[in-house]
Amino acid sequence: MSTQTIAMHPSSGAVCLNADAAGDADILRSLGTIQSLSRNGRIYAEGDETDAWYRIVSGTACLYRIMPDGRRQIGVFLLPGDFFGFEAGPTHRFAAEALGDTKVVRYPRNRLERIADKDPDFGRRLRDIACQRLDAAHDQLLLLGRKTALEKVASFLMEMIRHAPDSAFVHLDMSRGDIGDYLGLTLETVSRMFSQMKHLGAIALPAANAVRVLDHEMLASIAGEAVDESTPVLRAVGRA
Repeated sequence: MSTQTIAMHPSSGAVCLNADAAGDADILRSLGTIQSLSRNGRIYAEGDETDAWYRIVSGTACLYRIMPDGRRQIGVFLLPGDFFGFEAGPTHRFAAEALGDTKVVRYPRNRLERIADKDPDFGRRLRDIACQRLDAAHDQLLLLGRKTALEKVASFLMEMIRHAPDSAFVHLDMSRGDIGDYLGLTLETVSRMFSQMKHLGAIALPAANAVRVLDHEMLASIAGEAVDESTPVLRAVGRA
């Protein structure tokens, strides 16, 4: 089972328990059951009882809600290691669905809660998850409300780069339509923004589900973000 420490993906707010620690690893290993899903495979529906929590092992999923006018709003993209399904109430406020071939571990909520009551450190880590998801929700409001379409798409790519094994290449399990439903943009606008960044020389598009970063500083500038000093700076290398 893949393991990570508590860390938040900036957009999603989904975080990971420390499955490297012996105690957490034993708890998760003893309780978890693996589900394998293909694209559009439902993990749970809006309104379902919150009887379990989940972690992405491989692939990509999303949390979404269907609005009264029929539009879909994606609130979270879930990446490998993300722990999700926490709710304050008895039912899920969002649906969860796989965006490609995805493996998910399911943990019974009542058993984890009983363990948390007996293990203060484990309980604290569960509380950290809830607090960090609130921080992420604030970041998402900023992304949707105060940025232009180009800045939104560039910010999305910067987010994906931060979690890609290779900062120069990003594989996208999500479609342009999925990205639009996350950013509050139409599919056509998302496609135009990708083309515009390609024209500017920030990225190349070797395939519909792949992005090659040619100029990391330019992409960060478009997104209105500072360059992460831990990420190698790429400037128009091998531009097609």
